Amino acid sequence: MRWENRPRFGLAETGFMNRDEFYRRIADLLDTCGLESKTVAVIGLGSGGSRVAAELGRLGIQLLLVERPGELLEEHNIVRHLLGYRSLGKPKLTEMAAYIQNLNPGARVIAWPLDAVEQGRRLGRLLEERRPDLIAVCTDNEPSKHAINQLALRLRLPQIGAAVYDGGIGGEVYRASPGKACYGCIAAQLQLRYQPRDSRQAQNYSNPSVEEGQATCALSLDIEQIALLQCRMALDLLLGQEHSLLRLPPEVNLCVFANRVVPGTFARPLHCEFFSVSKRADCLECGEAPAQVEAEAERILRGLKSPAVISRSAP
Repeated sequence: MRWENRPRFGLAETGFMNRDEFYRRIADLLDTCGLESKTVAVIGLGSGGSRVAAELGRLGIQLLLVERPGELLEEHNIVRHLLGYRSLGKPKLTEMAAYIQNLNPGARVIAWPLDAVEQGRRLGRLLEERRPDLIAVCTDNEPSKHAINQLALRLRLPQIGAAVYDGGIGGEVYRASPGKACYGCIAAQLQLRYQPRDSRQAQNYSNPSVEEGQATCALSLDIEQIALLQCRMALDLLLGQEHSLLRLPPEVNLCVFANRVVPGTFARPLHCEFFSVSKRADCLECGEAPAQVEAEAERILRGLKSPAVISRSAP
């Protein structure tokens, strides 16, 4: 299916929007024209992803929104989601596209219903065709995060992802750039000590095959705090090191934020720690070992196809 056949949203051509007036309050902070030339694929439009999409779309960044087919806004979502009762029972995908259009009528948004795991090949073709400047990973389970990571590695696309810890005590934001530590490397290093010992059973972040449990228990405030940090890191990546607002060292690729004090886990509230996670040679997704195995498999296959080997195996 071609891109031109997908739902598009934006009213810039109607004359409804006064662009200069719209951006007047932030014109001295950001190159809005430059940002309008950027594209971000936001995968997952739950409580966190909806905020990431809205903040990036508000700035005029072109958006490719991806959400699972048939994902509707349910009543229990509303207490934490950006959308409200007007969207109850409606698809999150198209409702979020319309929401962003209302924030910035000049926003160019393409909505695409896809499951990152079950329809990974189609998602890969989509990303390859569109070539976004960044993937914002906003899904709520490990299998999808690892599936997106593998697509990003193959297409050499940077990723900014996030997760909220159970109970909303805090969360993490990671940056995975081509040629550097991927999400698999970072996940293997994530400190599970940031999950309180008496909380619900923690997910095993280093095992992509583990099924996700129930939705994370957290307040909207808790989720929004982490989502906005994800937006900041995404914006910094799009702006480039020279125009960075955060001024984080380029080697920093993981931040862990405490929403509140948790004895034995977080000593201070509203506090962020920064880490530099190195690329792992033994990473199952980007390390040297998988590449060596693949090369060896290819060598064996070539040998099986050679006449010499075939003649030796003949009776």
